[in-house]
Amino acid sequence: MLLICSIPGLAYNISTEKDKITIDDDVPIWEIGDSWRYNIGKLKLQLNNSGQIISLDLSLNDLLIRVDGITTTSYKMSVSGNIGGIFDFDDGGTSLGGILFITKISGSLQIRQADLAAEQANLVIKSIAILLEHPLILPIPIPFPLTITINIIQDTPRSLIDFPLYNGKEGIISETSLSTSLKIESIVLRILHSFISDVPEEIYFEQIVDLPMLMYSATEEDITVSGKNYTAYNIDFFQGLIGSIYYAPSVGNYLKANTEIKTNDIEIIIKGELTETTYG
Repeated sequence: MLLICSIPGLAYNISTEKDKITIDDDVPIWEIGDSWRYNIGKLKLQLNNSGQIISLDLSLNDLLIRVDGITTTSYKMSVSGNIGGIFDFDDGGTSLGGILFITKISGSLQIRQADLAAEQANLVIKSIAILLEHPLILPIPIPFPLTITINIIQDTPRSLIDFPLYNGKEGIISETSLSTSLKIESIVLRILHSFISDVPEEIYFEQIVDLPMLMYSATEEDITVSGKNYTAYNIDFFQGLIGSIYYAPSVGNYLKANTEIKTNDIEIIIKGELTETTYG
């Protein structure tokens, strides 16, 4: 836990009601090799672009996020893990969908040091999928190799954590935009396209997604995650209407998330928790 004392450039709050000092928790400092492992029970991403809808409804086991490099302003992070779930695509004429069976995720994140804002993400999902919904009339599902590439750049980076944190803090996190692209490639798509021209050779989305302003409150709580006890901040958005995230100073990162954001263009649902960390 990072402590802020009453010396020049730092601060403290005094609670006269309890006659004690409440110490603020500022931005953690990560080092190369620090890592966090998560189990994400639900990660849903749905994009709607001019009537084309693509949806990924996933679970991620042993999602490892690790600091691999540090620049003057950012952390360079690697991402790896196992995935299960389903995918769907509908452009108003062609529908494709199936199960991600044997699936791995890898990629990188760039996180700003000043406030832990995610500046960009580059992710690759490789799968042996089972195609259940397709335009061919076949008696059995079609197994096929599938690659999904996701690139996200936060145009004006913002963090969901407004540092420094203290018990009872309230505030506003400003709106921002994401430049997103998502591409699905498979030899089966190219084969289907050779028989049915309406089936795309690859599925590609490119979209600017506007994320709304968020009002939040931060309340200190003692919680148990993966059998371990933590003192954490419950950062509650719009009084819980779109969920909350937990941040624990002792792990220097998110501890738990249960959030749901929906706009006309995008739906994001995240439910997961930390299982282990090397931080500290």
